Parts: sequence; C-alpha cells; structure tokens
Amino acid sequence: MKKISNIKYYIFLFTLILVFSSCEKDNYDAPDATLQGTITTSKGAPYQAEQGQGSIKLRLEELSWSENPLPLYLNIHQDGTYINRKIFAAKYRITPIEGAFYPFAEGDMKTVDVKGTTTVDFTVTPYLDVEWVADPTTDAEGNIISSFKFTRNASPSGAAMPALKDYQMFISSTQYVGNNNFDGSIVAGVVGVDNSKEGQPLTITTKAPIKRKGTYFVRIGVRVNDSFQKYNYTDIKTVEVK
Repeated sequence: MKKISNIKYYIFLFTLILVFSSCEKDNYDAPDATLQGTITTSKGAPYQAEQGQGSIKLRLEELSWSENPLPLYLNIHQDGTYINRKIFAAKYRITPIEGAFYPFAEGDMKTVDVKGTTTVDFTVTPYLDVEWVADPTTDAEGNIISSFKFTRNASPSGAAMPALKDYQMFISSTQYVGNNNFDGSIVAGVVGVDNSKEGQPLTITTKAPIKRKGTYFVRIGVRVNDSFQKYNYTDIKTVEVK
C-alpha cells in the first residue's frame, strides 16, 4: 500500500511541474503596431473595391526573420483604405495583389519598417475606369435603371491589355454592395461587352421590379478576362424605392 501511495505522490508532483511550466510568461510582446493607408488609382481617385478580400488583397511578408516568409493578408475597405491595429512591429514587404489592375512589378513593392502608426499608400493602374453617366433612378414599376460608361487604361509597363469580358449592375439593401453582396432576385445577369462599347453610354435595368420600399445601394462593375476576373467598379449610389 505504501508503494502505491509513493507512486501517486510522484504522479501528483510531476503534474504540478507540468502545470507551472505551462504557466510561464510568454516572452513575446503582443502586436501593438498600426498599419494603415490608401490605395488610389493612377488618376488620383480612390480605388473602388469590395469590402474584405473579395476583389483585392494586401500581402504582408515579414522580412525580420526570413527572406521567404509565410505571407499575411489584410482586408481592404470599399474606398481603397485599410487599417490594422494589431501588427507586430517589424520589417515588411507589402504588395497589393489579385485586384482589377495591372500587376505590380517587383520594383514597385514597398519594404517598410512598421512601428507605432505607419502609413503606407499605393497607386495602382486599374484595367478600366467605370463612371456614372447619370445617377441611377427608378421607373413607375419600381425598376432601377443605371447609365454608365467605361474606358480602358494602358499598362504602365507597356504590356498587352486583357480582353474585355462583361459588366453587371449590383444592388443591395446594405452599403457593402458588390459581387460578394447583391440581391440576385432583382439584379439582371452579366452582359458581354467588347471594345466597341468603350466610352459609350450604356444602360442596364433590373430584371424585376423592387417590391420592398427602402434605400438601396447600387454600383456598376465591368471586368476584363484576366486570371482573376475581378470587377472595376463605379462608386456607390443610393436609390430610394417608394
């Protein structure tokens, strides 16, 4: 019986050692740096995006420990701004990727020491500029009608422009409207487009009248046939359905 008691004692002692060892203080400080900035177009306008990582990502590669680190990705707001208040202070290589713009060359990537509050802005050349011809309106039946135009931008590096693909109107009852958030019951499908439509006023209408009264958020997206097929957008307009 005494031998069994001794075994229990040593098991108990070993367990205590493990518990206290696991409670040792972490030697690493919590992330407390802030990284923020704005992505604008080559014409100085805010880059129009979807909320989150749906249409563009900001890739962060921490270079303090490795030249080939595992990347992190930050979300982008719809107006092209971003902010993250929980970044480890370190040296990062930062690149906007997978958007509806000409890809960044290696020399355009930014390497920055992030500490405290650090602001890093970027300029991109979108494939297309998409603009309203007139504010969207409603007809007597409750359809939303939108008029817009698009123009293509030449590649800053002289690379070939991707072929045009299609356009679509996006409508949502929330401000986070885009290809990742729209009401498919009222939005018409995508419309194919070619070079002959560049610079021409184009009109698109909902496929069904909107029955529910309220405020709706509307934007137009046009895209090219590149590997990501993301949309270049207008800014967001509101329409009151009464």
